[in-house]
Amino acid sequence: MDTRYSADTGGKKVTAVTEMRLREAEGSSASIGLLVSILVRYPEICTISYVPESRTLDFSFMVSRRVEQEEIKAFADRALSSIQVYLSLIRLQGEPELRITGSYVGNITQIQITRDVATLTADEISLLIGLILQGFGENLISDRSDDLEEEDLIVQEEFIANLLADLKETVQDKRLIGFREEGRVVVFNKTA
Repeated sequence: MDTRYSADTGGKKVTAVTEMRLREAEGSSASIGLLVSILVRYPEICTISYVPESRTLDFSFMVSRRVEQEEIKAFADRALSSIQVYLSLIRLQGEPELRITGSYVGNITQIQITRDVATLTADEISLLIGLILQGFGENLISDRSDDLEEEDLIVQEEFIANLLADLKETVQDKRLIGFREEGRVVVFNKTA
């Protein structure tokens, strides 16, 4: 069974539409809202998935050129090192799950970052975006829009932090996949 949720990403309607959709969703509000908010705030993310069995988020980025495995490995090493420094600075307890992989088809490369929800922070998501921008810059495929003002971006970041905290405290059994489609953010609920 697939359930589909979407939000118009144009301007200031994003927060209101997201909050409305959250009230409509049964038992999945934190995870649906989190995926929508992350996609709205970070147009560099192509898709994002929540995997309930492992309690992880999978961030997927697209690069408009073929990135060979050696470059993917070098990026992964730099990113992992940076994230480990960040995690040590915030004195994170426990062992985080963090994987960075890449694959390509023709001249398009997909970079996937997997991160466990239990130890992920909203600031780390911003760090991940900075690292991917630094690593692939102008070749990163992005759905960037000038519709969101600085104030809206700050609201989205606060919303992400709150929803991430909520998701850490709940048990979510639905596999969710979020992406952009024709100017909207869409989240599918994939159940077995």
